[in-house]
Amino acid sequence: MQSRFSAPAALSSRRHLTEQQWRRFLAPEVVADATPAARLPETGVSRDIVASWRRSARYLGGTVPRAPAEDRHLARALWEASPLSRAADGQRSELERMAREGGLLAAISDPRGRLLWTYASEHMRKRAEAVNFIDGGRWDERAVGTNAVGLGLRLRRPVTVFSSEHFQPFVHDWVCYAAPILHPRTGACLGLLDLSTTWDRHTPLGQAAATELARSIALALPEAPARAELEIRALGPAAVCFRGQPLGLSQRQIEILCLLALNPDGLDLEALHAALYGDAAVSKSTLKAELSQLRALLLGQIGSRPYRLLLSVQADFIDIWQALRARRAGDAAGLYRGPLLPRSSSPELEEWRHCIDAVMAQMLDSCDEPRALLDRLCHSTTGSELVRDRLAQLMEMPPRR
Repeated sequence: MQSRFSAPAALSSRRHLTEQQWRRFLAPEVVADATPAARLPETGVSRDIVASWRRSARYLGGTVPRAPAEDRHLARALWEASPLSRAADGQRSELERMAREGGLLAAISDPRGRLLWTYASEHMRKRAEAVNFIDGGRWDERAVGTNAVGLGLRLRRPVTVFSSEHFQPFVHDWVCYAAPILHPRTGACLGLLDLSTTWDRHTPLGQAAATELARSIALALPEAPARAELEIRALGPAAVCFRGQPLGLSQRQIEILCLLALNPDGLDLEALHAALYGDAAVSKSTLKAELSQLRALLLGQIGSRPYRLLLSVQADFIDIWQALRARRAGDAAGLYRGPLLPRSSSPELEEWRHCIDAVMAQMLDSCDEPRALLDRLCHSTTGSELVRDRLAQLMEMPPRR
Protein backbone atom coordinates (compact mmCIF):
# COMPACT_ATOMS: atom_id res chain seq x y z
CA MET A 1 0.00 0.00 0.00
CA GLN A 2 2.87 2.38 0.66
CA SER A 3 3.80 2.62 -3.02
CA ARG A 4 0.34 3.91 -4.00
CA PHE A 5 -0.25 6.81 -1.66
CA SER A 6 -2.19 9.72 -3.13
CA ALA A 7 -0.07 12.69 -4.21
CA PRO A 8 1.22 14.51 -1.09
CA ALA A 9 0.12 17.94 -2.38
CA ALA A 10 -3.41 16.72 -3.06
CA LEU A 11 -3.63 15.10 0.36
CA SER A 12 -2.38 18.22 2.10
CA SER A 13 -4.91 20.34 0.25
CA ARG A 14 -7.73 17.96 1.13
CA ARG A 15 -6.66 17.90 4.76
CA HIS A 16 -6.55 21.71 4.89
CA LEU A 17 -10.00 22.11 3.31
CA THR A 18 -11.54 19.48 5.55
CA GLU A 19 -10.07 21.14 8.62
CA GLN A 20 -11.62 24.45 7.52
CA GLN A 21 -15.05 22.87 7.14
CA TRP A 22 -14.78 21.14 10.52
CA ARG A 23 -13.94 24.46 12.18
CA ARG A 24 -16.84 26.16 10.42
CA PHE A 25 -19.17 23.45 11.66
CA LEU A 26 -17.97 23.89 15.24
CA ALA A 27 -18.75 27.61 15.15
CA PRO A 28 -21.12 28.27 18.07
CA GLU A 29 -24.06 29.30 15.90
CA VAL A 30 -23.85 26.08 13.88
CA VAL A 31 -23.42 23.73 16.83
CA ALA A 32 -26.32 25.43 18.59
CA ASP A 33 -28.59 24.30 15.75
CA ALA A 34 -27.13 20.82 15.16
CA THR A 35 -30.44 19.37 13.98
CA PRO A 36 -30.94 17.51 10.69
CA ALA A 37 -32.77 20.55 9.31
CA ALA A 38 -29.94 22.94 10.14
CA ARG A 39 -28.24 24.22 7.01
CA LEU A 40 -24.46 24.11 6.75
CA PRO A 41 -22.85 26.22 4.00
CA GLU A 42 -21.94 24.25 0.88
CA THR A 43 -18.86 22.15 1.60
CA GLY A 44 -16.69 19.49 0.03
CA VAL A 45 -17.55 17.17 2.91
CA SER A 46 -19.98 14.35 2.16
CA ARG A 47 -23.56 14.42 3.42
CA ASP A 48 -22.92 11.30 5.50
CA ILE A 49 -20.07 13.02 7.33
CA VAL A 50 -22.03 16.26 7.90
CA ALA A 51 -25.01 14.24 9.19
CA SER A 52 -22.66 12.40 11.53
CA TRP A 53 -21.17 15.70 12.75
CA ARG A 54 -24.67 16.88 13.64
CA ARG A 55 -25.41 13.71 15.56
CA SER A 56 -22.03 13.97 17.28
CA ALA A 57 -22.74 17.52 18.38
CA ARG A 58 -25.99 16.31 19.97
CA TYR A 59 -24.37 13.30 21.62
CA LEU A 60 -21.22 14.96 22.94
CA GLY A 61 -21.58 18.71 22.87
CA GLY A 62 -17.81 19.13 22.54
CA THR A 63 -14.47 17.39 22.24
CA VAL A 64 -12.98 14.69 24.47
CA PRO A 65 -9.30 13.71 24.92
CA ARG A 66 -9.64 10.04 23.95
CA ALA A 67 -12.14 7.24 23.47
CA PRO A 68 -13.58 5.55 26.56
CA ALA A 69 -12.34 2.03 27.15
CA GLU A 70 -13.70 -1.02 28.91
CA ASP A 71 -11.65 -3.79 30.52
CA ARG A 72 -9.18 -5.29 28.00
CA HIS A 73 -9.42 -8.74 29.56
CA LEU A 74 -13.19 -8.69 29.16
CA ALA A 75 -12.83 -7.62 25.51
CA ARG A 76 -10.43 -10.48 24.85
CA ALA A 77 -12.76 -12.98 26.52
CA LEU A 78 -15.64 -11.70 24.39
CA TRP A 79 -13.43 -12.02 21.31
CA GLU A 80 -12.56 -15.62 22.07
CA ALA A 81 -16.25 -16.45 22.51
CA SER A 82 -17.35 -14.56 19.40
CA PRO A 83 -18.05 -16.29 16.07
CA LEU A 84 -15.98 -13.47 14.55
CA SER A 85 -12.84 -14.88 16.16
CA ARG A 86 -13.17 -18.24 14.42
CA ALA A 87 -14.27 -16.65 11.15
CA ALA A 88 -11.26 -14.30 11.17
CA ASP A 89 -8.72 -17.10 11.71
CA GLY A 90 -8.15 -17.52 7.99
CA GLN A 91 -7.56 -13.76 7.49
CA ARG A 92 -5.60 -12.94 10.63
CA SER A 93 -2.13 -13.58 9.20
CA GLU A 94 -3.00 -11.45 6.16
CA LEU A 95 -4.29 -8.65 8.39
CA GLU A 96 -1.14 -8.70 10.50
CA ARG A 97 1.10 -8.78 7.42
CA MET A 98 -0.74 -5.82 5.86
CA ALA A 99 -0.50 -3.89 9.12
CA ARG A 100 3.24 -4.47 9.45
CA GLU A 101 4.09 -3.71 5.83
CA GLY A 102 1.68 -0.82 5.35
CA GLY A 103 2.13 0.98 8.67
CA LEU A 104 -1.49 0.18 9.57
CA LEU A 105 -3.63 -0.51 12.58
CA ALA A 106 -6.14 -3.35 12.10
CA ALA A 107 -9.17 -3.85 14.33
CA ILE A 108 -12.40 -5.83 14.55
CA SER A 109 -15.30 -4.48 16.60
CA ASP A 110 -18.56 -5.93 17.86
CA PRO A 111 -21.91 -4.51 16.58
CA ARG A 112 -21.84 -1.81 19.29
CA GLY A 113 -18.47 -0.39 18.24
CA ARG A 114 -16.45 -1.98 21.05
CA LEU A 115 -13.06 -3.16 19.75
CA LEU A 116 -12.53 -6.86 20.40
CA TRP A 117 -9.27 -7.45 18.51
CA THR A 118 -6.53 -5.09 17.37
CA TYR A 119 -3.10 -5.39 15.79
CA ALA A 120 -0.84 -2.35 15.38
CA SER A 121 2.26 -1.73 13.32
CA GLU A 122 5.19 0.12 14.87
CA HIS A 123 3.99 3.22 13.02
CA MET A 124 0.58 3.12 14.74
CA ARG A 125 1.11 1.38 18.10
CA LYS A 126 1.74 4.39 20.32
CA ARG A 127 -0.84 6.45 18.46
CA ALA A 128 -3.45 3.74 19.05
CA GLU A 129 -2.66 3.40 22.75
CA ALA A 130 -2.82 7.17 23.26
CA VAL A 131 -6.44 7.36 22.07
CA ASN A 132 -7.67 3.93 23.31
CA PHE A 133 -7.90 2.35 19.87
CA ILE A 134 -7.21 -0.90 21.68
CA ASP A 135 -9.05 -4.02 22.80
CA GLY A 136 -12.03 -2.74 24.79
CA GLY A 137 -12.00 0.76 23.29
CA ARG A 138 -15.46 2.15 22.51
CA TRP A 139 -15.75 3.74 19.07
CA ASP A 140 -19.47 4.13 18.50
CA GLU A 141 -20.66 7.61 17.49
CA ARG A 142 -22.14 8.29 20.92
CA ALA A 143 -18.77 7.68 22.56
CA VAL A 144 -16.43 9.64 20.25
CA GLY A 145 -18.49 11.15 17.46
CA THR A 146 -17.78 10.73 13.77
CA ASN A 147 -15.31 7.91 13.03
CA ALA A 148 -15.15 5.00 10.61
CA VAL A 149 -16.15 2.33 13.15
CA GLY A 150 -19.27 4.15 14.34
CA LEU A 151 -20.28 5.40 10.90
CA GLY A 152 -19.73 2.04 9.20
CA LEU A 153 -21.90 0.30 11.77
CA ARG A 154 -24.58 2.95 11.45
CA LEU A 155 -24.73 2.90 7.64
CA ARG A 156 -24.03 -0.84 7.36
CA ARG A 157 -21.73 -0.22 4.40
CA PRO A 158 -18.02 0.53 3.78
CA VAL A 159 -16.85 4.01 4.73
CA THR A 160 -13.65 6.05 4.74
CA VAL A 161 -13.14 8.85 7.27
CA PHE A 162 -10.23 11.13 6.44
CA SER A 163 -8.40 13.47 8.81
CA SER A 164 -10.71 16.24 10.09
CA GLU A 165 -13.80 14.39 8.93
CA HIS A 166 -13.41 12.79 12.37
CA PHE A 167 -15.37 14.76 14.94
CA GLN A 168 -12.68 14.56 17.60
CA PRO A 169 -9.35 16.40 17.08
CA PHE A 170 -7.34 13.54 18.61
CA VAL A 171 -7.82 11.51 15.40
CA HIS A 172 -7.45 14.32 12.87
CA ASP A 173 -4.05 12.87 11.94
CA TRP A 174 -5.69 9.57 10.96
CA VAL A 175 -7.43 8.08 7.96
CA CYS A 176 -9.65 5.06 8.62
CA TYR A 177 -11.23 2.52 6.28
CA ALA A 178 -14.06 0.37 7.62
CA ALA A 179 -16.50 -2.27 6.39
CA PRO A 180 -19.27 -4.03 8.33
CA ILE A 181 -19.21 -7.82 8.64
CA LEU A 182 -22.69 -8.94 7.57
CA HIS A 183 -23.85 -12.53 7.83
CA PRO A 184 -24.27 -13.64 4.19
CA ARG A 185 -27.60 -15.37 4.84
CA THR A 186 -29.34 -13.44 7.60
CA GLY A 187 -27.92 -10.00 6.87
CA ALA A 188 -27.23 -9.46 10.58
CA CYS A 189 -24.31 -7.14 11.34
CA LEU A 190 -21.95 -9.09 13.63
CA GLY A 191 -19.20 -6.49 13.74
CA LEU A 192 -16.88 -4.35 11.65
CA LEU A 193 -13.35 -4.46 10.25
CA ASP A 194 -11.25 -1.28 10.40
CA LEU A 195 -7.88 -0.43 8.86
CA SER A 196 -6.32 2.86 10.02
CA THR A 197 -3.13 4.80 9.43
CA THR A 198 -1.96 8.41 9.36
CA TRP A 199 -3.59 10.78 6.88
CA ASP A 200 -0.41 11.21 4.81
CA ARG A 201 -0.50 7.48 3.92
CA HIS A 202 -4.03 7.60 2.54
CA THR A 203 -4.64 5.44 -0.53
CA PRO A 204 -7.83 4.39 -2.35
CA LEU A 205 -6.61 0.80 -1.98
CA GLY A 206 -7.23 1.02 1.77
CA GLN A 207 -11.01 0.96 1.44
CA ALA A 208 -10.90 -1.82 -1.14
CA ALA A 209 -8.73 -3.93 1.17
CA ALA A 210 -11.00 -3.41 4.19
CA THR A 211 -14.11 -4.25 2.17
CA GLU A 212 -12.65 -7.46 0.73
CA LEU A 213 -11.30 -8.66 4.08
CA ALA A 214 -14.64 -8.01 5.79
CA ARG A 215 -16.39 -9.98 3.05
CA SER A 216 -13.96 -12.89 3.44
CA ILE A 217 -14.55 -12.98 7.21
CA ALA A 218 -18.32 -12.88 6.66
CA LEU A 219 -18.15 -15.85 4.30
CA ALA A 220 -16.38 -17.87 7.00
CA LEU A 221 -19.03 -17.20 9.66
CA PRO A 222 -20.85 -20.26 10.99
CA GLU A 223 -24.15 -21.03 9.32
CA ALA A 224 -27.15 -19.60 11.18
CA PRO A 225 -29.97 -22.11 11.69
CA ALA A 226 -32.97 -21.51 9.49
CA ARG A 227 -36.16 -20.47 11.32
CA ALA A 228 -38.42 -21.77 8.55
CA GLU A 229 -38.19 -23.32 5.08
CA LEU A 230 -38.81 -19.90 3.56
CA GLU A 231 -37.35 -16.81 5.26
CA ILE A 232 -38.26 -13.35 3.99
CA ARG A 233 -36.55 -10.12 5.04
CA ALA A 234 -38.37 -7.12 3.58
CA LEU A 235 -37.84 -4.39 6.21
CA GLY A 236 -34.95 -2.42 4.76
CA PRO A 237 -32.74 -4.31 2.26
CA ALA A 238 -34.77 -7.30 1.02
CA ALA A 239 -33.53 -10.90 0.96
CA VAL A 240 -35.13 -14.33 0.67
CA CYS A 241 -33.72 -17.70 1.74
CA PHE A 242 -35.17 -21.08 0.81
CA ARG A 243 -34.10 -24.01 2.99
CA GLY A 244 -31.09 -22.08 4.21
CA GLN A 245 -29.91 -20.89 0.78
CA PRO A 246 -30.31 -17.34 -0.56
CA LEU A 247 -32.49 -16.86 -3.62
CA GLY A 248 -31.75 -14.17 -6.18
CA LEU A 249 -35.24 -12.83 -6.84
CA SER A 250 -36.59 -9.79 -8.62
CA GLN A 251 -38.47 -7.07 -6.75
CA ARG A 252 -41.75 -8.34 -8.23
CA GLN A 253 -41.09 -11.93 -7.12
CA ILE A 254 -40.33 -10.77 -3.58
CA GLU A 255 -43.55 -8.76 -3.58
CA ILE A 256 -45.53 -11.87 -4.58
CA LEU A 257 -43.96 -13.92 -1.78
CA CYS A 258 -44.74 -11.15 0.72
CA LEU A 259 -48.38 -11.06 -0.38
CA LEU A 260 -48.68 -14.84 -0.12
CA ALA A 261 -47.07 -14.76 3.34
CA LEU A 262 -49.61 -12.14 4.43
CA ASN A 263 -52.47 -14.28 3.10
CA PRO A 264 -51.76 -17.81 4.35
CA ASP A 265 -55.21 -19.06 3.30
CA GLY A 266 -54.39 -18.11 -0.27
CA LEU A 267 -55.57 -15.72 -2.98
CA ASP A 268 -57.20 -16.43 -6.31
CA LEU A 269 -55.60 -15.01 -9.42
CA GLU A 270 -57.82 -11.95 -9.55
CA ALA A 271 -57.29 -11.04 -5.88
CA LEU A 272 -53.53 -11.53 -6.13
CA HIS A 273 -53.41 -9.43 -9.30
CA ALA A 274 -55.33 -6.61 -7.60
CA ALA A 275 -53.14 -6.75 -4.48
CA LEU A 276 -49.97 -6.69 -6.57
CA TYR A 277 -50.76 -4.35 -9.48
CA GLY A 278 -53.86 -2.41 -8.45
CA ASP A 279 -55.19 -0.55 -11.49
CA ALA A 280 -51.94 -0.87 -13.47
CA ALA A 281 -52.36 -2.23 -16.99
CA VAL A 282 -50.59 -5.56 -16.44
CA SER A 283 -52.07 -8.75 -17.87
CA LYS A 284 -52.94 -11.75 -15.73
CA SER A 285 -50.73 -13.89 -17.97
CA THR A 286 -47.74 -11.85 -16.78
CA LEU A 287 -48.61 -12.69 -13.19
CA LYS A 288 -49.06 -16.37 -14.11
CA ALA A 289 -45.57 -16.38 -15.63
CA GLU A 290 -44.07 -14.86 -12.44
CA LEU A 291 -45.86 -17.47 -10.33
CA SER A 292 -44.62 -20.27 -12.56
CA GLN A 293 -41.00 -19.11 -12.17
CA LEU A 294 -41.41 -18.82 -8.39
CA ARG A 295 -42.97 -22.26 -8.15
CA ALA A 296 -39.96 -23.73 -9.97
CA LEU A 297 -37.50 -21.92 -7.67
CA LEU A 298 -39.37 -23.18 -4.60
CA LEU A 299 -39.52 -26.76 -5.94
CA GLY A 300 -43.28 -26.74 -6.36
CA GLN A 301 -44.09 -25.27 -2.93
CA ILE A 302 -46.70 -22.81 -4.26
CA GLY A 303 -50.21 -24.19 -4.53
CA SER A 304 -52.91 -22.96 -6.92
CA ARG A 305 -56.68 -22.39 -6.73
CA PRO A 306 -56.06 -20.47 -4.55
CA TYR A 307 -52.40 -19.48 -4.80
CA ARG A 308 -50.75 -20.15 -1.45
CA LEU A 309 -47.43 -21.14 0.11
CA LEU A 310 -47.16 -24.84 1.00
CA LEU A 311 -44.15 -24.54 3.33
CA SER A 312 -43.26 -22.95 6.64
CA VAL A 313 -42.61 -19.20 6.41
CA GLN A 314 -40.86 -16.66 8.62
CA ALA A 315 -41.12 -13.00 7.61
CA ASP A 316 -39.72 -10.01 9.50
CA PHE A 317 -42.71 -7.79 8.63
CA ILE A 318 -45.09 -10.33 10.15
CA ASP A 319 -42.88 -10.69 13.22
CA ILE A 320 -42.79 -6.92 13.74
CA TRP A 321 -46.57 -6.59 13.33
CA GLN A 322 -47.12 -9.28 15.96
CA ALA A 323 -44.68 -7.47 18.29
CA LEU A 324 -46.43 -4.14 17.70
CA ARG A 325 -49.86 -5.61 18.38
CA ALA A 326 -48.54 -7.09 21.64
CA ARG A 327 -46.85 -3.73 22.45
CA ARG A 328 -43.45 -5.39 22.76
CA ALA A 329 -41.58 -2.17 21.99
CA GLY A 330 -38.07 -3.56 22.34
CA ASP A 331 -38.76 -6.54 20.07
CA ALA A 332 -40.39 -4.33 17.43
CA ALA A 333 -37.60 -1.76 17.42
CA GLY A 334 -34.99 -4.50 17.18
CA LEU A 335 -36.70 -5.91 14.08
CA TYR A 336 -37.11 -2.57 12.29
CA ARG A 337 -34.32 -2.04 9.73
CA GLY A 338 -36.34 0.25 7.48
CA PRO A 339 -39.72 0.53 5.69
CA LEU A 340 -41.39 -2.51 4.15
CA LEU A 341 -40.22 -2.75 0.51
CA PRO A 342 -39.99 1.05 0.11
CA ARG A 343 -39.92 0.91 -3.72
CA SER A 344 -43.01 -1.29 -4.01
CA SER A 345 -46.17 0.19 -5.54
CA SER A 346 -48.31 -2.83 -4.63
CA PRO A 347 -51.49 -1.38 -3.06
CA GLU A 348 -51.62 -4.00 -0.31
CA LEU A 349 -47.92 -3.77 0.53
CA GLU A 350 -48.09 0.03 0.52
CA GLU A 351 -50.92 -0.17 3.06
CA TRP A 352 -48.92 -2.55 5.25
CA ARG A 353 -45.87 -0.28 4.97
CA HIS A 354 -47.84 2.78 6.11
CA CYS A 355 -49.48 0.83 8.94
CA ILE A 356 -46.20 -0.53 10.31
CA ASP A 357 -44.50 2.88 10.13
CA ALA A 358 -47.47 4.65 11.72
CA VAL A 359 -47.72 2.21 14.62
CA MET A 360 -43.94 2.29 15.10
CA ALA A 361 -44.05 6.10 15.31
CA GLN A 362 -46.97 6.01 17.75
CA MET A 363 -45.22 3.42 19.92
CA LEU A 364 -42.04 5.48 20.11
CA ASP A 365 -43.91 8.72 20.87
CA SER A 366 -45.83 7.05 23.71
CA CYS A 367 -42.83 5.21 25.14
CA ASP A 368 -42.69 5.83 28.90
CA GLU A 369 -39.10 4.66 29.34
CA PRO A 370 -37.15 5.57 26.19
CA ARG A 371 -33.78 5.31 27.90
CA ALA A 372 -34.40 1.71 28.99
CA LEU A 373 -35.52 0.85 25.47
CA LEU A 374 -32.50 2.60 23.95
CA ASP A 375 -30.13 0.70 26.25
CA ARG A 376 -31.71 -2.54 25.10
CA LEU A 377 -31.39 -1.58 21.44
CA CYS A 378 -27.70 -0.76 21.87
CA HIS A 379 -27.13 -4.47 22.55
CA SER A 380 -29.03 -5.52 19.42
CA THR A 381 -27.27 -6.54 16.21
CA THR A 382 -30.21 -5.58 13.99
CA GLY A 383 -31.99 -2.60 15.56
CA SER A 384 -32.55 0.36 13.26
CA GLU A 385 -30.42 3.45 13.84
CA LEU A 386 -33.44 5.53 12.77
CA VAL A 387 -35.34 4.12 15.72
CA ARG A 388 -32.40 4.73 18.05
CA ASP A 389 -32.17 8.36 16.92
CA ARG A 390 -35.89 8.89 17.52
CA LEU A 391 -35.54 7.49 21.04
CA ALA A 392 -32.53 9.72 21.68
CA GLN A 393 -34.58 12.75 20.63
CA LEU A 394 -37.42 11.69 22.94
CA MET A 395 -34.98 11.52 25.86
CA GLU A 396 -33.91 15.10 25.20
CA MET A 397 -37.52 16.41 25.12
CA PRO A 398 -39.12 17.80 28.28
CA PRO A 399 -41.55 15.41 29.99
CA ARG A 400 -45.14 15.46 28.76
CA ARG A 401 -47.57 17.15 31.11
